[in-house]
Amino acid sequence: MWPPRLSPFHRIWPLLRPFRPPKAHSKSPYIRLFSQNSLLLLVTPVSPRPQLPFLASKNLLRQRGGQWQLSRLLTTERKRYIREQLWLAGKYTVYGYTGLVLVFLISFGVQNEYLERKYPTPREWTMVSRMNYRSARRSEEPNATETGMTDYARSGNLYRILIGRLEDPDKDGEEIGELDEGGILVDGVGKTGADISKKSEPWRRCYYEALMGAARAAEHLDGWVIDNTRRISFPKDVMVGPDNPNPKPVPPGAHSPPLQENCSPAYKPPEAYYLKVLTTKGFSAKQRLASALAYADWLSFKGLPDSAEEMYRWGLDIAVSTHPDGAINDVDISTGIISEHPEHLSENLLLAATSLAVHHARNKDLSAALPIFLSVLRARRSLSEAPHTATKFTENQNTKELTPVPSLVFDFLKSMFVEESYPPPPPSGEDKPLRSPTENCEEAGVMAYIGEVLFASSNHAAGLSWTHDAVDLAEASFQKVAGAEGDERCRQCLEVSLKNWQKMVLQMARNGDAAKEGKEAENRRWGMWLPSFGGGGEEKYKVNWEKEGDLVEMRYRKAKKMLDASIPPGQSGWLFL
Repeated sequence: MWPPRLSPFHRIWPLLRPFRPPKAHSKSPYIRLFSQNSLLLLVTPVSPRPQLPFLASKNLLRQRGGQWQLSRLLTTERKRYIREQLWLAGKYTVYGYTGLVLVFLISFGVQNEYLERKYPTPREWTMVSRMNYRSARRSEEPNATETGMTDYARSGNLYRILIGRLEDPDKDGEEIGELDEGGILVDGVGKTGADISKKSEPWRRCYYEALMGAARAAEHLDGWVIDNTRRISFPKDVMVGPDNPNPKPVPPGAHSPPLQENCSPAYKPPEAYYLKVLTTKGFSAKQRLASALAYADWLSFKGLPDSAEEMYRWGLDIAVSTHPDGAINDVDISTGIISEHPEHLSENLLLAATSLAVHHARNKDLSAALPIFLSVLRARRSLSEAPHTATKFTENQNTKELTPVPSLVFDFLKSMFVEESYPPPPPSGEDKPLRSPTENCEEAGVMAYIGEVLFASSNHAAGLSWTHDAVDLAEASFQKVAGAEGDERCRQCLEVSLKNWQKMVLQMARNGDAAKEGKEAENRRWGMWLPSFGGGGEEKYKVNWEKEGDLVEMRYRKAKKMLDASIPPGQSGWLFL
């Protein structure tokens, strides 16, 4: 008898083909669409037999539709593709942000290098102080903002931070000592003055520039307040509070006006910085004189002529103090008149006397201004001639030869690795000037002042004559120095002299018209009894002044063309950094 496992029935039965397809391993069959070609790459197992959607149960499709779609979309190929795209996206994102950071660093370095060449800073300063100085000088330029106006709030804040760092012994203020007298106390300002004589000349020069820049910002921010809650500066007339009952509206797009209880003065007064320069030991006489004259101009602007005159006389004392062995006899301190034969004449003394005379003229004290101007002119004309080293003016003087491109590239690459030396100090102004074309421009400026004073004192003919001579001298001097260093002063003298001449001629023409109208009215009044003889003089007078005006206009156009031609073409390109 056959065992059950070896019986024919048992051996034949597995070979029989079932009457229906075998069941899948899963509980429910998966549908196979003919639109899918790759069956072996599916995530989930499927039936090996094709399934048509219209033969499948609708309930089954509705029950597993979302999972079926996901399993059909996330194939092995698609997962590999998505992984590669994510890797590429991350890689290019990192490359892009890295490139942006590098471009920012390069532009930051190039900008600081450009500003360093334009506004050199002392090498012993820290990097933060050097950057603050360069940024403050740059912010004072009108083209630094979109509006074309200097943002004195920003420049003043940068100067204030810089001065604080320079006076801090833990940062850049080492070896700054106190004065022997312990400093000077000024009402409303506090203690001023220090001893910086141990510092290097570049350090002292840039410290002086920082103080003067802060003083300029303080002048423009006079009367401004700062909102302590937002740290924004506003003019005082827009502040809302009891002290300003009728505030002005702020411009469109500006911040909302501040409240008085949240405001405080935006900046120190200008005298805090001017007096610091005047009382600090270590500044040159020219620097202290410039500070005294700037402070005097500020006092005159504020309507304090007496205080301004005291500052002008203080500047005169500074100019005289550079030669204590006899300079006191070169000028009368009470009047400002320079003696006929000064032994210690200097550029500082001439500048201080001229500034005092201008102050008298502005305050209509012509009798005190004219003798000072004449003494200054006499002193300038007594100067010795300078050695003849400058070449004469030619039409092609301003046409510079182009530098070869390889030289420009070499100089640019060299400048990137070799730091340029600090510029030499400017003239101290304590030496006796020499007669040169630039000095002739100063003489022309004094002659223009004399012409204004004489014309204002009703001596019209003499005023016109002096102004005409000033125009001739300024034009001749400018032709010799045009395009060279220091021609800006000659340019200003020529422009001012021409404008003064033009205004004088126009005023004389108007006076002639007024005189003629008065004469005609008088003739109409008395003409029926007293017929006039020899008429026509007023018309001839008017025609002469019209011709004079045409002559002035022609000279002005000629000088304007010469002034424009002397301006060198602007350099551009990255090689001119």
